[in-house]
Amino acid sequence: MKRLLCICIFLGYAFVLGQTESAQDSPPIAAVQFSGSGITDLETQVLFNRFLEELTKASDNSLMDQENINEKITGLEIVTTGCISDECLQAGLGALGVQQLLAGSISFKKNKYRVKVRKLDAAKPKPKKYSFRYKGEPDGFITELEVLAWEIMGKEPPERLTGKRKPNQESMIEKIVENPMFGKAVVLAAAGVAGSSYLKHSGGAKTSKDAANSMKNYKPGYDAHMESADKAQSKANLSLAAAIGALAYGYFTGVFSDDN
Repeated sequence: MKRLLCICIFLGYAFVLGQTESAQDSPPIAAVQFSGSGITDLETQVLFNRFLEELTKASDNSLMDQENINEKITGLEIVTTGCISDECLQAGLGALGVQQLLAGSISFKKNKYRVKVRKLDAAKPKPKKYSFRYKGEPDGFITELEVLAWEIMGKEPPERLTGKRKPNQESMIEKIVENPMFGKAVVLAAAGVAGSSYLKHSGGAKTSKDAANSMKNYKPGYDAHMESADKAQSKANLSLAAAIGALAYGYFTGVFSDDN
């Protein structure tokens, strides 16, 4: 009986130990290959590799190898479409079984590099967002990408990187125009002006109609006020359409999206 009890205890201990070792063997961080736009697949791969190299140096924990990542998330939107929405990140995190998941994109347009990276922690419902734009030579951009890897890991980038940073050649006007808040401000201002015009002209239309109703027995006066009311109402309708159009433009172009 004692022998049987010892065997059961031993097997139970071995099972728990095996589970613990299995959990410890699983790398806590995974970085999914970035999607690319405006650059070739080879360029995207090279840039991601430079980022991944610095991420590995900056991280206190091991990173899941890329082959293992690709095997587990094949077919998910985070791979097939480069999706980095909250839902896509959650799906990737679940498939990989890691504590942290990084995904992002690199694009080149209008003579500028643009980077977006999302880091989702298993203990948090929303990912942390990182992004930057860079106008300049490719080597200057690569340095900024490497610096970003350290910042994402909450570390100060080493002097070997900060010492070779090159100024971003983006002008002040470009920075203002490309700021997401600027786009929101322009759309909201346009919608606000149109909305104000709608209220003004709809109020004018009502005033003219009231005046016309008070002059029903005097046809020339009644007709004149009704004509004025119709014109004011037409302007009000156009203003309302402009306000709705401005807001719709902002919505469909992603101006109001927080994915910036």
